[in-house]
Amino acid sequence: MESQSGHQNLSSRLFTRWKEILKTILALALIGFVITRTNFQQIVSLKDYISWPWLWLALGLYCLMTVFKGLQYWLLLNAKIPYWQVLKIVVIQNALTNLVGTSVGIASYLTMFRLEQNVKLSRSGIIFIITKAGDVLAMGFFLFVSAWMTWGRVGPLHQVVVILLVCIAAGLAVFWTAAILRQEFILQIQRFLRWLRLDRIALVENGLNALRSLAEQEHRTVMRALEAGLALSLGYMTITMIYFFARIQIFQIPIDFWPVIFIAAAMQLISLVPIQIFGGLGVTEFSSIYLFDLFGVTQVDIPAILIGLRVLFYLFNLAVLTFIPLETLVGKLRQIHPPRRRKS
Repeated sequence: MESQSGHQNLSSRLFTRWKEILKTILALALIGFVITRTNFQQIVSLKDYISWPWLWLALGLYCLMTVFKGLQYWLLLNAKIPYWQVLKIVVIQNALTNLVGTSVGIASYLTMFRLEQNVKLSRSGIIFIITKAGDVLAMGFFLFVSAWMTWGRVGPLHQVVVILLVCIAAGLAVFWTAAILRQEFILQIQRFLRWLRLDRIALVENGLNALRSLAEQEHRTVMRALEAGLALSLGYMTITMIYFFARIQIFQIPIDFWPVIFIAAAMQLISLVPIQIFGGLGVTEFSSIYLFDLFGVTQVDIPAILIGLRVLFYLFNLAVLTFIPLETLVGKLRQIHPPRRRKS
């Protein structure tokens, strides 16, 4: 029995390792393709076209996104944890997600809440799932509005947009039904997936486990968290859209507002596909070339600009990471010089 369990663990580790290797190969192949569409001189010349006010605004909005994501988790956890400790975990999670991989970021989030803040894995996991569900709904909202405003210009993607919106609506309907009807509904889904022989797929199994965890929570608490999570996700995604527009303006790409929002919403949804590594390296740039071409942006060297934006994206992540040593320094200073209490 132990030998069989050990063999399964070894097979799982090998599968995970090969999956990461394939993701890396895909990322390098796609970013290599993008690089072949431009040249080194074009990339270097981007420094002459940078709009510094927009660059600083984009950096400020990226920091605000991180702060708001920390606020999301802090409010939904409803625990006596200092906000700055939650923000530190979010900063590390985002950095690992964007500089390494999504699975590493999620693992760090769950582990740090468990070890540093003594938050149960089930609770931090549910909050993460509720936050992601709200984010997906907000992405769908912005995709719907921007597609409506640019419908005549996205002809080749009409069917794709409709399918995406239907899938988002169906997925969220299942999620909300699981939260309301709870265990009996989960059992029906499990039986249906077993009948289709889909329950052996890792992604499906993980989804079922998430729904089970959601159904096991107290009903009133879950509903309040869902409502708050949706409102917070709409605020977070609004900041994300403005941030994306500011990024586009850094290199003065000639494109209107609603096409930018459509591209941003599409890229947010593409980021959910589990084939990415290093913050969507290659996948983001390859997809963006198609989307910019769809809107007729040919006056500038889009591949060179996308590489420039990729470099800025990594620099933004490193800039946000400076919060960690600053937070540690402030904590030590408080220990050395504790704040004086006011005399009553």
